[in-house]
Amino acid sequence: MIPLRQNVFRNLTRTNLVKVRASGVLISRFQSSVAGGNSTVAGEKLGKNGAIASETGENALVDSAKQVRNNNTGNRINNSKKIPQRNAKLRDISNQIQDLVKASKSDLTEAVEIMEEGLSYLREIQLSENITDNSIYFRFQPIVTELLFKALEPNSTLGSRSAEDLLDIFSKYGVIHRYHYTVVAVKYFKSGEDKAVIYQNVLQLWLKFLEFDRNNKATGMASVKAGNIEYRPYYLPNLVYFAYGQTCALQGVNFSLEDASKLLNQDLPNVILIRNTLKDLHLFTGYKNEFQEFQKEVNSQNFEAMDPNGHVVYRRIRDASEKKNGNALNSIYSEIQEAASRNKKPINEDTLIRLMDGYFEAGRTDEVFAIFQSLLAHGIEKPSIRAWDVVLRAMGSPSYVNRLSPAQKTKLGTNIEKTVETILSNGTELTAKTLSIVISGFATLDRFDKVDEYLQRFSTEGEGKLPVIAPTKNNILIGLVLNKKITEAETKLKEFVNEKNGYVPSSSVMNTFLGYYAKISNFAAVEGILEFMKKHNIPEEVGTVTSVIDIYFKMHHEKGLAADVDQILQRVSNSKSVPLNDFTYTAIIDGLLKDGNNVAAARSIFDRASKKYATSAHLYSAMLRGELDYGSIEAAEKLFDVYIKKIRNDTRIWNTMINLLLHKREELALQYYENLKNEKLAHPNYFTYYFLFNHFIKRGKKETIQSLIDDLGQRPLRDFGSELPKILNKLAGDYNFSPELSNILAEQKKQN
Repeated sequence: MIPLRQNVFRNLTRTNLVKVRASGVLISRFQSSVAGGNSTVAGEKLGKNGAIASETGENALVDSAKQVRNNNTGNRINNSKKIPQRNAKLRDISNQIQDLVKASKSDLTEAVEIMEEGLSYLREIQLSENITDNSIYFRFQPIVTELLFKALEPNSTLGSRSAEDLLDIFSKYGVIHRYHYTVVAVKYFKSGEDKAVIYQNVLQLWLKFLEFDRNNKATGMASVKAGNIEYRPYYLPNLVYFAYGQTCALQGVNFSLEDASKLLNQDLPNVILIRNTLKDLHLFTGYKNEFQEFQKEVNSQNFEAMDPNGHVVYRRIRDASEKKNGNALNSIYSEIQEAASRNKKPINEDTLIRLMDGYFEAGRTDEVFAIFQSLLAHGIEKPSIRAWDVVLRAMGSPSYVNRLSPAQKTKLGTNIEKTVETILSNGTELTAKTLSIVISGFATLDRFDKVDEYLQRFSTEGEGKLPVIAPTKNNILIGLVLNKKITEAETKLKEFVNEKNGYVPSSSVMNTFLGYYAKISNFAAVEGILEFMKKHNIPEEVGTVTSVIDIYFKMHHEKGLAADVDQILQRVSNSKSVPLNDFTYTAIIDGLLKDGNNVAAARSIFDRASKKYATSAHLYSAMLRGELDYGSIEAAEKLFDVYIKKIRNDTRIWNTMINLLLHKREELALQYYENLKNEKLAHPNYFTYYFLFNHFIKRGKKETIQSLIDDLGQRPLRDFGSELPKILNKLAGDYNFSPELSNILAEQKKQN
């Protein structure tokens, strides 16, 4: 092996040589006595655009190393900081290795040997020099990445070593990252070798990665990004999943989703994500046929393995419900219908009720009614009271009632009565909860005559046997306030509170009162409600805070005063019932912007919150939507610019701009679309075109529609979604489609 000191001294200038000798660096031939196998590797942390956060080169170390040990005085490094500390020996050795790697052309033999000897020496002196693992890791990331990319060039030579040997060296001395394994995996896929060999190589590489990952204990950021391969943590397992499936197919072995999950040590990704990975890495064209077979096999096994009434389905429904994601619920419902049909296992009532609940939480009442009809059609002649409860909740929900005309509201009241009679005629007994839901529906409809009638008929306060529980009273109060019967609501509140059963209204009831008083700027009433909540230990919620902030700003505005944002936020913080984090701030901003209620207050809150949570995507997107809906387009554009530069440049935020601008400044929306087409990190997706086509079809702008179709023909999407093909197929007779786009749509039609 070539002595590192000879190479270093050969390249150092006289001035630098004096400095190096003065600091005691590289005076003798390195004789490594410390094994590097136990060294650890800094972990990974994603940056704003999904790539790994970058801290490259000597400048990053210079900026971060505020407290450096002086070799002459013996002062020790202050290790209280998590940032890497600068060390003269680490700096000089790494700089020389970096220069050598940069200068190396096709023959990399010497560069590899010098790097290995330098890393070995640094690990040997690490403890005595107080050099942290992360310091070595950070400093060598750009060096090892450049060396690896050069090593993978067709004409490069590493002597007797291979690219795999390079990975072993990087791993041994703790300077490797998941990205490096991904780069080598991509190289395998592009190698042109027999595909059976390629898949085996990828699987062997994965086993090496798992061994590295198992021993990786340190934390920190990585600084790896080179060539045309972006870093995404899911690329490597996605490639391995595909390679595993193809290996099974080639060997005639049964493809097991359970075994695949064990191999990846994670839940299996959706097969669409595998396709996206192959396309992102420019591999799809060479593996298109294999992917189609892989997709068929995975979908088939998913349906065969899926229990439409199992805990996995229930968890997915719960997750979608919590996120109020109606589209996810649509997908789940479609999948379990397919699984039930294939496996001849009917969907049970409990599953359908969970779906109905999910749709209700997502505000999709029409789907609630449709699934209930499906429940009846599946032979459940006598639905449980749980199912009826969801239907009645949907019928009487304010969001559903508010969109009805007076005549429709009258009909709805009649339908609620008929529903109750149907329940009773089936021999199903009402519960106290059911009664509270029925009362809620009538109260929302402003049918308090029916509220009294049904309480008299079914509750213990009349002729019935059902107790009047707290939710029933809550629903009566909310109904009164929503219908602006505030005097009656206040009287009824006092009546309920003074009853002997110790009724305490819910936070939702109090928020409804607060919201009403805030709208009419009744400042004294707001203070009264807050005192009442304090007296009765009713916890404040985000809705409470939003109403308080709203009224606070309005009160100061009426007096011609500037609101003290810090004071109101301090009050919220002191209450300790609502944690002030970026999610809370986002909810407050959403509430203040609802129907353009208080844009000025929302801006003030955002101004404070964005200083503390400068990279909060939901915080910025909430304010951006508010500005586009009720505020200033110019302000929205500034927020957008910050978002894509400092948070992440993703298609979702572009789509938000385009969709909301279409209804205000059509030409500006089209300009954003044109800009998106030229972006490197974000690209138009099926949502982009869905919004654009929907708008311009309604506007009858045929030239623009044809231009969009031409764009799709020139740059077909990797995923057209479910709705976009329907729109395009309707346009096919009146517009010109490229052969490629026509073929894609025809293929999608076959699959559906």
